[in-house]
Amino acid sequence: MLPVEWIGPAIIAAVIAALINVAGWFVTGQREVRRDRRRRRERCEDLQIALRAEIQHYMDILSNPGFDLRDIWAEVVGQMETDENYAPFVPSECNDTVFKTVLTDISILPEQVIGPVVRYYNQVFAIEAMIEDLRSYKFDGMDQEQRIKMYTDYISLKLEALDQGNQAIETLNASIGAPNGAAVSTPDAVRSGQF
Repeated sequence: MLPVEWIGPAIIAAVIAALINVAGWFVTGQREVRRDRRRRRERCEDLQIALRAEIQHYMDILSNPGFDLRDIWAEVVGQMETDENYAPFVPSECNDTVFKTVLTDISILPEQVIGPVVRYYNQVFAIEAMIEDLRSYKFDGMDQEQRIKMYTDYISLKLEALDQGNQAIETLNASIGAPNGAAVSTPDAVRSGQF
């Protein structure tokens, strides 16, 4: 049997210090994990709120009662049918600034959110491509029947974007716990306690 005399106060103090040190590492590690999860949740929610704001802005424009897409289509196509030389002016659009900025972080969004958001933005990209075609010199060189078909496709893309955008907003609202139709929070609303 080995003598127990070598276990003195210095050894016991070292063992206790080592155990406390290991416990400290464990507690610190758990704190770091919880902090990282909280930051990830906050970043995820911030991204969803920003995307919802951008999508909602375009949905407000597309669903404006004073600018009904079907009425505009009928008016423009009517003009095109009566005047062979008439070509509508289609302004360029930029409705994807936030999405392009956060695209590298899209993987932190919940899976059920990614699908509707990506489908909506693919529709926005299709509209931007169609606008480029409608503004090109090739469009001016087409016969009027072909121009009418292209303009009709353009309006159809916008109507589909309206549906896709509303689905994306509904999914984003469900994910962040906001009721459908909820206003996007603003710094002023948060400070005043309105949101």
